[in-house]
Amino acid sequence: MRRWFRETDRKKQDLHEPGHLSPSSLASFVDIRTNAPPPRPEWIHRSDLIRTLNGARSARLVLVSAPAGFGKSALVTEWRASAGQDRPFAWVTLDRSANAADALWRAVETAIREAIPELDGDWPEIAPQDQALDADELPLLRLLGVLTAHRRPCVLVLDDFHTLDDPLRRRQVETFTDHLPAGVQLVIVTRAEPALPLARYRAADDILELRTDDLRFTKEEAARLVHRLAGVRLHDSVLDHLLDGTEGWPAALHMAALSLRTAADPAAFVADFTGTYRTVTDYLEEEVVGSLSAELHRFLLCVSVLDRFTAALCDAVAGTSDAAGLLQELERANAFLVPLDGHRYEYRLHRLFRQALLGELARTEPDLVPALHRRASEWYGGRNQTHDAIEHALAGEDEERALRLFQAHWAEYVNAGHLAIVQGWMRSIGAARTGGDPVTAVCAAWVSALSGDRLAARHWLHVAESLPHRGPLPDGSPSVRFSVCLVRAVFGFDGVPDMLGAAREAVALEPDPTAQWHSAARTALGYGLYLSGDGEAALRPLEQAAQNTAAWPIFRILALAVLSLTLGGLGRFAEAEEPARVAYDLTEAWQLTESPTVSPASDALGAVLAREGRPLEARRLLEHALDVRRRVVGLTPWPTLSLLIRLARVASGSGDRAAARGFVDQAEHLLAAEPDSGEHLRAEVSRIRRMTDAARPAVPLGPLTPRELAVLRLLQGDLSVREIGQELFLSANTVKTHTRSIYRKLGVTSRHDAVHHAHRLGLL
Repeated sequence: MRRWFRETDRKKQDLHEPGHLSPSSLASFVDIRTNAPPPRPEWIHRSDLIRTLNGARSARLVLVSAPAGFGKSALVTEWRASAGQDRPFAWVTLDRSANAADALWRAVETAIREAIPELDGDWPEIAPQDQALDADELPLLRLLGVLTAHRRPCVLVLDDFHTLDDPLRRRQVETFTDHLPAGVQLVIVTRAEPALPLARYRAADDILELRTDDLRFTKEEAARLVHRLAGVRLHDSVLDHLLDGTEGWPAALHMAALSLRTAADPAAFVADFTGTYRTVTDYLEEEVVGSLSAELHRFLLCVSVLDRFTAALCDAVAGTSDAAGLLQELERANAFLVPLDGHRYEYRLHRLFRQALLGELARTEPDLVPALHRRASEWYGGRNQTHDAIEHALAGEDEERALRLFQAHWAEYVNAGHLAIVQGWMRSIGAARTGGDPVTAVCAAWVSALSGDRLAARHWLHVAESLPHRGPLPDGSPSVRFSVCLVRAVFGFDGVPDMLGAAREAVALEPDPTAQWHSAARTALGYGLYLSGDGEAALRPLEQAAQNTAAWPIFRILALAVLSLTLGGLGRFAEAEEPARVAYDLTEAWQLTESPTVSPASDALGAVLAREGRPLEARRLLEHALDVRRRVVGLTPWPTLSLLIRLARVASGSGDRAAARGFVDQAEHLLAAEPDSGEHLRAEVSRIRRMTDAARPAVPLGPLTPRELAVLRLLQGDLSVREIGQELFLSANTVKTHTRSIYRKLGVTSRHDAVHHAHRLGLL
């Protein structure tokens, strides 16, 4: 840089000499503001961000980039006000005039002269040998020369940098940034992504970036702003709603807070505060939409009907051919476009911005709205994204398309635990359509049964059978009759004998072992056999259903869980453990732990935990499953009965006889309401009642170790001590030691009594 400059020998130049301008004359030469905006007294301090800025003094460049209204200038103004005298701020607020020849650097020179008065007379002259340089470069070179020569720490702020769109000026800013002397920091405040080599600055650790997510208001900041402007303290849930709706956008929070001053009901106001609120709409129109081209504005209106979108979806809905380029342009412009992944593949619009666009679209082109939704439905349907295809078909008032998609795919959603979604679709379709269509009536029966409404379930089953329909259904089931039988078999509203009869008929009606519905029927058959007390017969259909990895998630979980319960009931405890754990793992993987339908998975794992000597964990798991089932009144009773029986055994085994009796009381009450519950469950409840009423204390002297439990399980059979040792790879003496410890802890003196008492405790 030295060859570009020579220092003058004079300590102070004659400011009236031709070619030299005073600060006042420079300011009049360009129409660019060189004074920082005053701090806003109503604004809140953002101390965390100020600390971040103060901690980045070594960064050559500070980039503050976010859409309009994110408090970018306010933040830097606050930072400037908090800075010490040793680090002056020079501020330039740019506008379109900065694109003119040397206007930018004249304005920067003025700002630096005002910020550092002692530099006023020390500006160098351009060396004669360098007069051939482009005249546009001279102010920049002189500025760099002064900053390099004087080494005075300072901060130069270029606000509204997005208005600088001349390529030459942007290249000059890059040159300026690359040659900044130590101690001088450039701050760029912009609504759009600057055309600078940011990746290079990041690699050199030479940049601090504060972007949209950094500038969103936190909950604490939003609360302070509302209290300062409106004088109210919002309830936590109301504040959460406001913060969620605005996505922490400071301008929207500011507008909401001002309106809250006169709101009679703050909670109601916040609930109604959307992007169609007049002040929000006006702001977005002036500050965001007004800066976009007509093409981008039209594009945004079209894609506003979408919750989220890719370039391909945008092309299909908006009728464009280069949505990818338009999205990149919008992202560079910080036009409230939110990327949903690191690859910039999927996006969404800021909620308030989207609401404002939707409001404009509904006002200006109401007939276009359903057409856009229909295009979206076709695009999603072609890619087997059924949920979105149905939602957009309904929004586009295309009832026939919505019904076709619903009939073909409802079972996928019900059997993956998404009951609420299907209920919403059914409400949209309406009872009139449901009553005239056997497929939809079958679905209504499933939904009613899962919701605990037996009367409605029976009604819809009757409707389904009364309507003519031949052949397979769109959901893949072989016939209406099969579907009716399966609902009766799964829910058992008419007792265990009816469950078994319906399950056997369903299996016969769908003989294809690879079909998902066949797997469901096998599961229902195995469950019915288990409830009737025929565990040996239940094993085969349950094993077949459990092995089908393509089965509906809920039915596979049920098959595995009931298989584990059946094996445990047959004394095959080692075999019962794996299906129980797999069933519960699948429950967690499919996020079904809050679904009452899969409570047998908790029942099976609870049994395993109890046998392992972990009664507290078992009870916690079982009680949660029981609580989940009780949230829905009227559900099929069998899983609830099984949970109560298991809880009674676990509570008794851990010494809590009062709780055990309470669980038995509840089980007996439930049995009284279900006369056709089967002798197996009645016998089990009676046995536990006798156990809990026994005078002998049931508490072992200490928990059995895993090895002692393993020995105890083998003590049930006819194996000798030596044979037990061979099974467990232990010596005969070690087995005897474990056996004596088991006797001592259980308070017994014989093998027979140990096994008998362990059964009473729920350990076997």
